[in-house]
Amino acid sequence: MITVKEAILLTGKNNVTVRAGKRGLYRKIRWAHVIDHDDMRHFLEGGELLMTCGQVWPHDQASEARLLKGFLRHQISGILFATGRYLDECPPSVLEFGEKYGIPILEVPFHVQFIKITQSIHQEIMKREFRKKELTAQLPSELAGELRVANSGKDICRILAQYFNCPAIITDPTNNVLDKVIPTGGKRINLPNLLDHLSKILHERLDNNLYENEPSLQEGQPIKVPTKTCPYALAVPLQIEENYPRTLWLLNYHQQLEEVHSHALEYAATVLVDIHLNQQGGGVTSKQFKVELMELLFENPKTAAILMEDRVRKLGLAPNENWMAGFVLPGKKEIPLSLSIEMDFLSDECTKWIDETDGIGGFCEIYEGRLTLLISSSLEYSVIKNHLKDLYSHVQTIYKQIVPVLVFGKMKKDWLSLVESYQEAKSLTPLVQFSDSAGGTFFAEESQKELLLYGGMDSAKAHEFRNLILPDELLSERGSVLYETLKCLAAHNYNREMVAKALHIHRNTLRYRIERIEQHLGDSLSSSKCQFWIQIALTLESLANQTHGTTFETEIDENKEEVVLDPIL
Repeated sequence: MITVKEAILLTGKNNVTVRAGKRGLYRKIRWAHVIDHDDMRHFLEGGELLMTCGQVWPHDQASEARLLKGFLRHQISGILFATGRYLDECPPSVLEFGEKYGIPILEVPFHVQFIKITQSIHQEIMKREFRKKELTAQLPSELAGELRVANSGKDICRILAQYFNCPAIITDPTNNVLDKVIPTGGKRINLPNLLDHLSKILHERLDNNLYENEPSLQEGQPIKVPTKTCPYALAVPLQIEENYPRTLWLLNYHQQLEEVHSHALEYAATVLVDIHLNQQGGGVTSKQFKVELMELLFENPKTAAILMEDRVRKLGLAPNENWMAGFVLPGKKEIPLSLSIEMDFLSDECTKWIDETDGIGGFCEIYEGRLTLLISSSLEYSVIKNHLKDLYSHVQTIYKQIVPVLVFGKMKKDWLSLVESYQEAKSLTPLVQFSDSAGGTFFAEESQKELLLYGGMDSAKAHEFRNLILPDELLSERGSVLYETLKCLAAHNYNREMVAKALHIHRNTLRYRIERIEQHLGDSLSSSKCQFWIQIALTLESLANQTHGTTFETEIDENKEEVVLDPIL
C-alpha cells in the first residue's frame, strides 16, 4: 500500500491540490477507483482512493449525505475531484466532511487523465508488494515471521539483535537514539560518538551518490558504511514525509555483514514504515471516533443513553467521574495569525494538558467549528478551575500572539448530562468571546445571572432588544462617534477624566458629547437606572453581532484561498 501523500507526489505535486482533510494524508491506499455511479457504497472494501469528474455526483443533499456516510463507514482513503467541466469546484459539503473526519479531499484540473493517476498508483502498490514477497522468500522463515508481526521500533531492534547477535539501533536526523537493543556480553561502545562518526560517513556517501547517480543506492535499500576499523555497519535511511526522519542501523564487531543481513534490514525497514503509518492512521481514526461520540451525545441523547457507556470506556474515560464540557476559542489579538495554525496549536496544548495533569482525563476535538474540550475528573470543582486557568496562562506564556477564550459549562455528576454542560458553554460563548474581553477563562457557574438574562436569546432577538434600549441616532453611522464615546464611558465607570484621556479629547469636547448622548437617550448618564440599561444594551451588542467567523470550518468556506494555495502541507 501507499499513502495519499505519496500518491500525490507520484501523480505530480503541481497538479493536485489538497482542499480539505490534510490530517488524513497518511491514510493508506489499497486501490484507486473511479466513481462511475451515484452510489458506490456497495462496491467498497475500505482504503480506496475514489476519483470523480462530478458527472454522476449526487445533486440533492439527502443522496449526497447517504453517499458520504457510506464512504465514512467503509473508511475510504480520500476523494479526488476533476473540476472544470461538470463541477466548477469541490462541493462545500464534501470539504466539510473531509475536514471533519480527516479524509483528504483532492482536486485536479479536468484535463488531467485519471488513467495516468491510477496507473502510477497501482504500479507503485504492486511494486512494493512484489518486493516484500521477494524479501520474505530470501529470509529464514522464523525471522521473516517475527518481523512481520512487530508492532514497534523496539520490537524491530530486539528481533534483529537477537537473531544476528549484534546491536540494532534506530536514530533520528540528529543521531539521537530512539530505540536500541545491544545483546548482553557484547563489546562496550561509546554509542553517541560512534553513531556521529558512522552517520557522517553515511551522509558523505549519500551526497556523493547525488552526483554519481550510483544505481546500487536505491531508495529503501541498506547501505554499507565503509569504515577502516570495526564495527561493520549497515544503515537504511527511512523515507517518510519526503525526508529521512529515521535511520535503522545494524552493527557487527566480529564479521562483515552479509546478504542476509541486508535483506533482513530492508524488510525490517518496510515494517517500520508501516508501523509509523498505522500510528498516523490510528490517530485519524481516534479523532473520528471522538467526533462521532460527541455527535451521539449532543445530537441524539436518547440513543446515547444506550450506547455511550461502551464508547466512553473505549476512550479510557471512567463513567463514574465528574464531567464538564467547554470550548477553547481564538481571542482578540493585535497580530494576525492563521486560524488553522492557531487551532492546531491550541489543540496540541490542550491534549498535552490533559495528558500531563494529574486527575484530569478527557479529550479535545473540533466539533461544530469549535475546539471542544470534554473533561472527566474526580477532582474538586475548584481544583479543576485552577488547572484550567493554568492552561490559559501557559498558552499565553509560550505563544504571546495567541490570547484564547476558555468557556466552560457547569460540572455534572452524570456523563449523560454532558449535553447540559455543553449547552451552557454554548450560551455563554457569545457573551464573552465577542465582548471587550481580550481573553480569559469563563465559567457558567460564575455567570448564572448573565445566562438567565441572555442564555436563550438568539442574534435577531438580541438585535431587536438592543434597538429598543438605544435610539437610532446613536446606532446610525452619523452617531458612531457618540456611540463609541458611550461605550468608553461605560467601560470606565463614567469617570470623565479617564474617558477624556482614553479618547484623547478635551474635557469640554467630552462634556458636549455627553450632552448630545443624554438628549438622544432622554435621560441622565448619572442615573443608575440609565447606566443599568446601557450595560444591558452593550452586552446585547455581542449577541446581536455574533457570527461564526471565528470557527474553524468557516475558514475553509470563506477564506478558501488559504487552503487552496497550500498544496500538501
